[in-house]
Amino acid sequence: MRRPLRATLALWAALLATASAATERPSYALIIAHNGGMDRSQVPLRYADDDGARYHELLTPRVTEAVLLSVLDEETQVLHPGLAAKARPPTRAALEEALAGLNARMAEDRARGDRPVLYFVFTGHGKRGPAGEGAVSLLDGPFTRTELFEKVLAPSKASIVHLIVDACDSYYFVHSRGALPVGPAHPEAVKGLLATRELERYPQVGVVLSTSTEQESHEWSAIRSGIFSHLVRSALTGAADVNADGRVEYSELQAFVAAASQGAEDVRGKLAAFVRPPALDRSAPLADLGARASVGYLLVPTGIEGRLWVEDSRGVRVTEFNKEREKPLVAALPTGRGYFLRAVGREVAFRFERTGEVVDAGGLTWRETSLAARGAVEDALRERLFSVPFGSRFYRGYVASLALPPVAPEEGPDFSP
Repeated sequence: MRRPLRATLALWAALLATASAATERPSYALIIAHNGGMDRSQVPLRYADDDGARYHELLTPRVTEAVLLSVLDEETQVLHPGLAAKARPPTRAALEEALAGLNARMAEDRARGDRPVLYFVFTGHGKRGPAGEGAVSLLDGPFTRTELFEKVLAPSKASIVHLIVDACDSYYFVHSRGALPVGPAHPEAVKGLLATRELERYPQVGVVLSTSTEQESHEWSAIRSGIFSHLVRSALTGAADVNADGRVEYSELQAFVAAASQGAEDVRGKLAAFVRPPALDRSAPLADLGARASVGYLLVPTGIEGRLWVEDSRGVRVTEFNKEREKPLVAALPTGRGYFLRAVGREVAFRFERTGEVVDAGGLTWRETSLAARGAVEDALRERLFSVPFGSRFYRGYVASLALPPVAPEEGPDFSP
């Protein structure tokens, strides 16, 4: 029997408040964002610092502690007042100090029997070195793949690590394919060195990389963000939760990114992301909407379809998706500010008055609006990104070709009126 919509909303809110209580883990986030390159051949990025600030805003309500290493430019500081005072410069010393502090916290968690989770996020420039080893750019120089394994992954006290990298050549920051030449005199020595740094030695680590090949990452000025980071954050708000269980798993995120960029064949939005869940738990969630967090929930019910996005009162686009008509969608958003749910030519305002509140978009009153043109590339991205609806139909077809475990069949409450 179908439940009345009001009763369904109340039930769903109660489920969110209690679903993860028994399995909730202490979580931490270390976010590094740097606009500068490693040499003069790399033009400075414009929005890596914006992406770092937005990852910080997304994750802070969901984790025990979030650390941001970034120098925010003037415009970013205006959009995120007070954040610059909390951030530290993205240097090697600051990175090592932050890791030491988080590892100490996670060691205490493990001593109490908890299983802590670490988000390690980087947005900025990446590049392969002369020997082929990948690196990302910090304020005081490159941070190499070797250092990633030796200083971040090997000593980590986290039970699960979510490694998210949005950078050119990000694949080579994690993988060793083509990393080092093997000379005839020292093949075993080189092989042994690489063996200590192979991802397979760290089954607790899952990776989300903006590139699966030697490929550039791109920014979109209309939303002041890297394209890949925008898609990842949209997925983690809940837009990728295809089976409505309140969790976003790796296969859901990968399918969501593929659907969102599938129509962008001839523009800079086409992505070739690499996503791999931790071997220790291939169903580990990247996001748990049911965890205790200072968020509200936007319900986009059955019957509403098409490309939609949410902007906050600052004009920051916090999530975007192309929704199938047949299924509801729930997005978890930070409280404390007003929002606009937008589609081409129309919008509706909403806000959360308290943590855990569910706002039903189906009961809001829309009004007509107009969108300003921004140029050929901006128009192409606006028209082709998110041109493919994401939902159960796309997900089932997509994951059938992947070596990823599909999510469990949908068992959530019935959202039908």
